[in-house]
Amino acid sequence: MNTRTQEGLIHQQAAAAASPPSLLPIFWTFFKIGAFTFGGGYAMIPLLERELIGPGWLSAEEFLDIVAISEMTPGPIAVNSATFVGYRFFGLAGGALATLSVIAPSLILVFLLVQLLSRYREHPIVDRAMSGIHVAIVVLIACAGLYILPVAVVDFRRLLLAAAAFLLITKTELNHILIILFGGLAGIVLSL
Repeated sequence: MNTRTQEGLIHQQAAAAASPPSLLPIFWTFFKIGAFTFGGGYAMIPLLERELIGPGWLSAEEFLDIVAISEMTPGPIAVNSATFVGYRFFGLAGGALATLSVIAPSLILVFLLVQLLSRYREHPIVDRAMSGIHVAIVVLIACAGLYILPVAVVDFRRLLLAAAAFLLITKTELNHILIILFGGLAGIVLSL
């Protein structure tokens, strides 16, 4: 690819990233996120990252802020992300549309699954499928952590804070919200 073509691609990508999405892409993006992520908040992070940072709707820093705020507020990360992104581009109506679009697949799926699982839960194929889904979800959660770690831990002080938080989570029964608040206080004191 020649230099002129590369420069043109860079300008096209910059223009696309700078222009806000319309309501239809917001709806479709969050409908997909709601439909194709299983396992809760952390399992959704890789798809959220690809769908929100990829097209330039959010920077990596903004995405990390959403993850952090979602840990401190009630509700799943996908719902909080949908509300934030929809509101950012279209105000209250955009926030409401994005939020509804991310929960709609779950509502539909839960209704259908309750009907099926109540009939077939004891079937060996269903049991084996659920075991495989559990493994895939653990891998998604691990990948999410590996993605976010280099963005959050950028110096030695933050590495020490991450290690302290890890030890508190794994070795104590301290409430996770208190650990998050401890992280915020440590960030203020240590000027992170």
